[in-house]
Amino acid sequence: MRKRPWPMAVILFVAHCATSAPAAAPPSPNVVIFYADDMGRGDVGVYGCRDIATPNIDRLAGHGLRLEQYYASAPLCSPARAALLTGRYPLRAGLPGNVSSQPGAPGMPGSEITFGELAKTRGYATAVVGKWHVGSSEDCRPNAQGFDLFFGHHGGCIDFYSHWNYWTEPHVHDLHHNTREVREDGVYMTDIITRESIRFIDENKDGPFLLYVAYNAPHYPLQAPEHFREMYAHLPGNRRNYAPLVAAMDDSIGKVMACLDAHGLTDNALVFFLSDNGVSDEIRNNGLGGDTGGFREAKFSLFEGGIRVPGIVSWPSILPRGQVRDQVSIDQDVFPTIAAAIGADLPADRVIDGRNMLPWLKDPAAAEGRASLFWESWRQKAVRHGKWKLVENGILNMNMSKRERATGEDEIFLTDLEADPGEATNLRREHPEIVEKLLAKHEAWRQEIEQDLNSR
Repeated sequence: MRKRPWPMAVILFVAHCATSAPAAAPPSPNVVIFYADDMGRGDVGVYGCRDIATPNIDRLAGHGLRLEQYYASAPLCSPARAALLTGRYPLRAGLPGNVSSQPGAPGMPGSEITFGELAKTRGYATAVVGKWHVGSSEDCRPNAQGFDLFFGHHGGCIDFYSHWNYWTEPHVHDLHHNTREVREDGVYMTDIITRESIRFIDENKDGPFLLYVAYNAPHYPLQAPEHFREMYAHLPGNRRNYAPLVAAMDDSIGKVMACLDAHGLTDNALVFFLSDNGVSDEIRNNGLGGDTGGFREAKFSLFEGGIRVPGIVSWPSILPRGQVRDQVSIDQDVFPTIAAAIGADLPADRVIDGRNMLPWLKDPAAAEGRASLFWESWRQKAVRHGKWKLVENGILNMNMSKRERATGEDEIFLTDLEADPGEATNLRREHPEIVEKLLAKHEAWRQEIEQDLNSR
C-alpha cells in the first residue's frame, strides 16, 4: 500500500523544531592547577630561562597564555596558598603567616570556602595531591575543605625520599592518603605526585574533575633523582642543586598532561601553572639557587622578587594560544576564574577579593577590573596601583636567613614599575603626593578587612 504523504503543516513543524532546538551546552571543563613551591620567574623557559629545560611548562604557555604581571598574595607559602584556595587576601582568609608543620596544627579556618568546595557545588570530583600547608587540625584538612582525595603532606616541607619533616622538632613523618598515614620510603615525592595525579584522572576521566597538583619542588631540601642531577652537574654553585628539582617537576607536568591527552581531555581542560612565592635564599636552601628573573630580592620580601612569579593559563578550546597578557593579576583571581569557567556561583556570604580573568584572557582589550593590589607580611606593607608600587619596611634578602630591612630614605620605597621594574630607584622624594595616596589606600584596605573580620 502506498504511504500517504505527511501534511505540509507537519513537515513545517518538524523543520521548525529541528532548526530552533537549542544547541547542546558544552561539557564542563576539567580543571588542573599545577602549583610550584618557591620557584622564580627566571626558572621557566618562556620567561627567559636558558640553563634549565622546561619544555612541558613552555608547552602549556604555547597552548595558552603567559601572564607578565602575575603576583602571589604573600612572599611565603601558607598565606599564598590560602589566597589561591579561597580567592581572598590572606588576612581576610584568616592565614596571614605560615602554619606549623606539627600534626594537628591549626591553620586556615574551616569556615573558609575553597575552590574544592566551589567545584563540589557543580558535581565535580576533587583532589589535592602534594603539599597542603594550610593546617592539619581536623577542620582544616583537605578532606574537610572540599577535596574527595588527599595524597600528600600537611606541613611546609619534607624529605623527598623519607617523607619526614626534619626542620621542626619533634621530627614527624608526613605522608597521608586522606586521613591515613602511609609509608613509601625511598619513593621520590614528585614521582608520588605524578602517580597519584594520573590515577585520579584515570578514575575520573568521564568528569568533571578538579585536580590541584601542589608540588613541594623546587623547595628545599634540594633532592632529585640522579639522572636529573647528572643533567645539570655542569651548572655553577647552588644552581646545579636547584635545577634538577625544576626538571623533575617539569617532567611530572608532562606526564600528567600526557594522561589528559590520552583521554582526549586536553582541549576542554582549564590548566594553570603558578608559583606560590619567589625563590628562596635561605641557609636551608644553601643560598640562592633559583632565578628571580631580574626582579629585586627574593622569598619573604615584598619587593618584586618575592611576589612576582610565573603564571600560565591554558584552555585550548576557549582561550587564545601562544599569547601574552600584560594585565596585573594575582593568585586570588584563580578562584573566581574557576567559578566562571564551571558555572558556579560565588559565595554570597563573603567578600571575594579576586577577579575573573576570563574576559581579558580571551580579549586583551577587556578591562582588568581592579584598581589596586595590597600586601602585608612580616611588618612589611606594599601597594600596587597602576604603574606605581610602594613598599614600606621592605625585607632585603642579602644574607640568606639573616633578614635585613630597608632603612632611612628607603624605609618607604616608591617605584614606577613601567620605567623601573627592578625597583632600583626610590622616587619618594620626587612624588610625595603619590606616597601619601598609596599609604592612605593601604590604610583604608586594612581598615576594611579589620571591619570584615570584626563583624563575623
